[in-house]
Parts: sequence; structure tokens; C-alpha cells
Amino acid sequence: MNFLNKKQNKSGFTLIELVVVISVFLLVMGTAIGIFISVIENQKKISAEQEIISQASYVIEYMSKALRMAKTDLVGDVTIGGCLGLDYKGYNYLFTKLDSSTNKYFGIKFINQSDNNACVEFFLDNTDPNNIVLKEIKNNGEAVNFTSSKLKINQAEFRINGVNNIGYFGSYVGQEVQPRVTIFLDVSMQSGTSQVNKKIQTTISQRNLNIQ
Repeated sequence: MNFLNKKQNKSGFTLIELVVVISVFLLVMGTAIGIFISVIENQKKISAEQEIISQASYVIEYMSKALRMAKTDLVGDVTIGGCLGLDYKGYNYLFTKLDSSTNKYFGIKFINQSDNNACVEFFLDNTDPNNIVLKEIKNNGEAVNFTSSKLKINQAEFRINGVNNIGYFGSYVGQEVQPRVTIFLDVSMQSGTSQVNKKIQTTISQRNLNIQ
């Protein structure tokens, strides 16, 4: 009888053994959940990076396509088919939207010959610090956003022949260099609790030779 009782006692778990098993189980589960959450966060970050690259690439490509097809404004006078104004007759690219606090320009204006010689202006609108966007004005019409509200623009800059500062108005016929425009974008997008940032820069050369 005593022998049977001893055998039965050996077949059970002690309280210490049970606590150890539960502790190991909770540790394994906690590690697994942590890995799962990390995988989900990384997936969200990758998706956000793909989205931000896609949207930024669209913006760059949209502007590049038009800027590449710029042509010289031989009229100047905006009342008779010109674009840039009489003071800038003979220019291909003209800076606009001078920021007096930085002495830099936020916009660029030109004639797009691939769009029925439309007078086009691209510029950064930062009047609302919480919603900074890139806008386009075509033929002196209404300014239209062409960046998504999801895409936060931290910085955008145009450079003509590597320059963007007060006193340099743009490129014109007679300069010894083929006009080129550099676009720089610093953008970000929210991904869960983190923020994804990207900086993109590209340089476009005018398709036609800079001759009259």
C-alpha cells in the first residue's frame, strides 16, 4: 500500500515545476509576440517607403517632363502670347516666388512646347505650415496642387544652372551653357508611430539647344 502511494506521488508535478513551466511558456510567448509586432512594423515601414518613393518619383517625373520641353520666350509680352514678361524676353527658365527671408526662389516659370506652348509655373506653397504642397499654374489660371496630402514636403528647391539666389533671374539665350534645372525634394510620410524620410534630386537639361 505504501509502495502504491509513493508511485502515485511521483507521477504529479510540484508547484515549483509548474511555476517554471508557466514562466518558460510566457517567456516564449512574449518573445514570439515581440517578433510578430516587429515584423508588422517593418512591413508597414517598407510599404510606406515604397509609397513615398512612388509618389515622389511621380512628382519629379511630372515636373521633369515639362521642364525638359521648355522653349525660349521670344515674345516676352504676356498680353500677346508671351509668358515671362518683357523684362525677360529671351529667357527659357525664370525664377519666381522670391522668399525675402532666405533670398531664395520657391518657383520656376517657362513655356512648355509639348503642351501647346502653355505658360507653366511650378512653385512651393508653404502658406500653411501644416500642409506644404507643390502647385502648378498654367496659362495664368488657378493654382492646382499636384502633390498628395499624404506626402509631407519638408523642403523643395529649384536651381537653374546650379544657382538659386537673389539677383539671378534664370537662364536666357546667349549664355554659354546649356540650361539645366535641378530639382531637390526632401519629403516624408507617416508610418504608424515612425516617420519615413526621403531626399531626391534630379537634373534636367533643356531638350533644345540654347539658341535663338
